[in-house]
Amino acid sequence: MLFKTCLYGAVGAVLLSTAAHASLNFGPGFEVTFTGGNETMSGQASSLGSMTYLGNNIYHTGGFAAVSAGYLQWDALIDPDPFINGTFSITNTANSTQTFTVNFTLDSTVQFAQSLMNGAFAGTLTDADGNGSASIGRVAGSAGFYSAFIDGNLVRSLGSSAYSYSGAAFGSSQVGPESFDPTVGPALNTTIGLQFRFTLSAGDSVSFSSLFNVVPAPGTIALMGAAGLVGSRRRR
Repeated sequence: MLFKTCLYGAVGAVLLSTAAHASLNFGPGFEVTFTGGNETMSGQASSLGSMTYLGNNIYHTGGFAAVSAGYLQWDALIDPDPFINGTFSITNTANSTQTFTVNFTLDSTVQFAQSLMNGAFAGTLTDADGNGSASIGRVAGSAGFYSAFIDGNLVRSLGSSAYSYSGAAFGSSQVGPESFDPTVGPALNTTIGLQFRFTLSAGDSVSFSSLFNVVPAPGTIALMGAAGLVGSRRRR
């Protein structure tokens, strides 16, 4: 299996190209959960938004979810082989700083005894209410506002620093980018997931490009190849 290399520019071009595809209400299990204030909205992406098959085992999903404190918009490419790669934005519509959490959980169609994983994010913080300032921060007790999961277990975090903007009304500033190179991870049995959890200033918004990609570790690939060779010999 080739290690998937996902570039943000290329992803943007593919996402734009999906406009010609009809939305289809099927696809791999991909759950979206959005929490803001004391409210949570959760469901399959194919029901909350759209799911379009692009070919080569890759799907495009996009959608919208809202709670009283704000709203979420997402646009992503997913592959149950598996990876999650795309963009999302959250806007705080409340009159005070709020804590927001968004979870993306993808069902995997493959299992690995040991994984090799990489991930990244890059963001833009925007003064959406025009008061000349905006801020995003890590929630107390969390390792960072980007968290990657395998089978529901935390495997890597990024984004431990707070970011802020101060300047002209409706201006913006960069958040990150941060990433981790391919590193050996645990076994994969059922799901991979991405969670973003952070505080966001009143009336403002933040958007992220994000990636989490998982493949078999080299030793696992060798074992799979050996198992295939043994099976082939037995069939002779």
